[in-house]
Amino acid sequence: MSRRSCRTFVLALALGATLAPAGGAQWARSPLPRSRADVLLDAGLWPQAEEAFYAQSRIRPRSPAPRAALGRYLAMKGAVLPGTILMEEALKFGLDSAVAQSMIKPWRAVLEWRSIATLKADSVVVVRPPRDSTALFQLPLPTRAPSSADSSRSTRSRRDAVVWADVVPRLIGSDSLYTRSPRIGIELIEQLVPSLDPATMRLTLHADPRSPLKATGQRFPLLRDARDVRVLMTAGRALSLAAALQELQPRWWQVDLLHGWLIVR
Repeated sequence: MSRRSCRTFVLALALGATLAPAGGAQWARSPLPRSRADVLLDAGLWPQAEEAFYAQSRIRPRSPAPRAALGRYLAMKGAVLPGTILMEEALKFGLDSAVAQSMIKPWRAVLEWRSIATLKADSVVVVRPPRDSTALFQLPLPTRAPSSADSSRSTRSRRDAVVWADVVPRLIGSDSLYTRSPRIGIELIEQLVPSLDPATMRLTLHADPRSPLKATGQRFPLLRDARDVRVLMTAGRALSLAAALQELQPRWWQVDLLHGWLIVR
């Protein structure tokens, strides 16, 4: 290990031990053996962590754990398909089947939701502030198809009924949509790279998934796993997405989980 790399690693250990947990996002623990790259990632030294993930995979190209770790990191950064392919290759190279499937399963769900969410033109929806402090906003969604027990209800009342669901930065799909506290995971709409004007609560769902690449504003790196989306505020300081937005108080923001950016104005 070079002197520069050694210093970076020591700094990562120090930051990991001293960072205040308030407002900090919690990573889901990787099932793989912990590596230097993981230490750097947890310490908020994301560029250095990325270098380490690539390096350990390059040094041991047929070792399953480094390949799976790089795949997981790429998926967290937004490159879900390449990341999933690397994790599947790690399984072929000898990664434990149960470990591989637990790693791959949530990302396959993300790919499925991305393939479903398509628009021919941008769509604007008026949303509400969230009930849950960790959520981003409440999105109006149609109720379930009426059952025979609902036959006495008028067609108009069924058409007008909506469910206001908290959109949370966790991979929960739509399983909690029709519960007492409706919630959906952001993966349901991430392909539409949502942007929000907090003053008017007008949410834009974009037909072009590359539109954030042309958006103006300050950019903060994003990483996500099954448990949360995290924003790198400064080197060594990452916050959960909701906490970052609360701190930044932007006039406009866009979450681009496809390319790993939070854009604010």
